[in-house]
Amino acid sequence: MPAKNLMAERRRRKKLNDRLYMLRSVVPKISKMDRASILGDAIDYLKELLQRINDLHTELESTPSSSSGLTPSPQTLPYRVKEELCPSSSSLPSPKGEQARIEVKLREGKAVNIHMFCGRRPGLLLSTMRALDDLGLDVQQAVISCFNGFALDVFRAEQCQEGHEVFPEQIKAVLLDTAGYSGLL
Repeated sequence: MPAKNLMAERRRRKKLNDRLYMLRSVVPKISKMDRASILGDAIDYLKELLQRINDLHTELESTPSSSSGLTPSPQTLPYRVKEELCPSSSSLPSPKGEQARIEVKLREGKAVNIHMFCGRRPGLLLSTMRALDDLGLDVQQAVISCFNGFALDVFRAEQCQEGHEVFPEQIKAVLLDTAGYSGLL
């Protein structure tokens, strides 16, 4: 009988610790790693969130209706909170009017290295990867960055179609077209 109680107590403690770890991962500011501090910090964080919700509700109620007669609805509240916490990518600086830079180098065998930098736009990564796939290139290692423009470094791509050789000029032309700079080769 004592072994059964011991196993039940271990399961209960493990379950409690797992939930404490989950709570710790969700709360942004944890002062100490002990149970009391984690719970206290979680309570403080919830109070902050409730205060923020109340402030937004107050702001929403005090906002006069616009001239078109539309009043803000509670459905727009989550969108406004999201916009405050995570500003849209359109507000980030993007190099406008800057020329795209694309370098394509053939390596030993059928390997290809690609460096691409251009202004970003929605869906550019997907269309770029599709274009490389359509050319018969199998991308095996790449690094993508979308801060202050779109940068793609393909460290290793291989031509996977037998009897179909792709030249660097072809790859560059397709990538320029994909990035919206068609005819600039």
